[in-house]
Amino acid sequence: MSTKNWTYIIIFIIIITILILLKLFATKTIFYGIFYFFLTLFFIYIFVKEKDLAKKFDIRREKWVNKISVKYNIKSEKKVKYFKKTLYYIETLGTALILVVVIQKFYIGNFKIPTGSMIPTIEVGDRVFADMVSYKFTTPKRNSIIIFDEPMRDEDLYTKRAMGLPGERIKIENDVLYINGEETDFRRYSDAGIGNQEWIIPKKGDKLEIIPAGNYREALKNVGINVDNIIKEAFSKESFEFFKNIYYNLKHKLFDKLKIKYDINEYVNHRNDYRKQGTFSIVGMIMPNLKFVVNGEETGPILDFISNEEIRNKLLNGEKVEIILEDNYYLALGDNTDNSQDSRYIGFIKESRIRGRALVRFWPLNRIGLVK
Repeated sequence: MSTKNWTYIIIFIIIITILILLKLFATKTIFYGIFYFFLTLFFIYIFVKEKDLAKKFDIRREKWVNKISVKYNIKSEKKVKYFKKTLYYIETLGTALILVVVIQKFYIGNFKIPTGSMIPTIEVGDRVFADMVSYKFTTPKRNSIIIFDEPMRDEDLYTKRAMGLPGERIKIENDVLYINGEETDFRRYSDAGIGNQEWIIPKKGDKLEIIPAGNYREALKNVGINVDNIIKEAFSKESFEFFKNIYYNLKHKLFDKLKIKYDINEYVNHRNDYRKQGTFSIVGMIMPNLKFVVNGEETGPILDFISNEEIRNKLLNGEKVEIILEDNYYLALGDNTDNSQDSRYIGFIKESRIRGRALVRFWPLNRIGLVK
């Protein structure tokens, strides 16, 4: 390996080491500032040195093809030419794919909207570009359309509006959203999933208590349910059908065992809402009536911690869990709250789960424009 190549490797190792140290000890703003400096510098280098890099790749490809031809005794010029061409296309497509993935993850995201939760602002099947940089340095403003990881498995990205900010009190009454007791006129909001409750949105430093309704593990065992199997299924992609089967067979037994009062019709409707949410449906089934208390006041769901095995086991065993929050949270709502699985069901959204801000719809062509 040449001295020049070793120099590049050493520089790369130094940069990675710096970023790791910054991630551990520096503020988020400083870390991402340095990270984007190096990443942007890398793209500038590729752009400026494009021709030189292409020549180097051509020379290396030629040497490698010749080496393979000698090793496997390939004498046909047609085969050698075909091999070179194939290798060229693989390199080109591979490089392009890597660059696209990096750009989409760290600069401009490209997302297809699969549901009608944001109608009429964003329709089913619309494609939008999202700014993936801003929230590395700033925080979401009210009414911004945010892209975020769902709170349980980090497998799906959701698109909703940030309507409630950390520390605020929210309530929905007569289709109106109230923030800190003041009426807003953004749009109509359904109170499904929240009812007439007033929720306080958690902020960093708040004390969270998660209080179970009883010993779920024991109650589930008494009605013949292996909770460990359910948990295993809950965090896999195939959980939907498994849950549906046990749901219809055993849904009332657990509530009866824990002596939780419920109206049968409301209960069925509510559980059906949860069932549509995959993993959230499992949580609603095996740990019904979990209470989330922030600074002594009951509030909406905060489900990030359910994926933590230690915390989940304590709750299943009927033990209260106390946590000092290390992040701010937001209330995320769809524009079409009659058909939106948002914070009313999946809980408040941790700031660190927010990936970007939807900016522009680029498909379909007849609806190109800013989304706001």
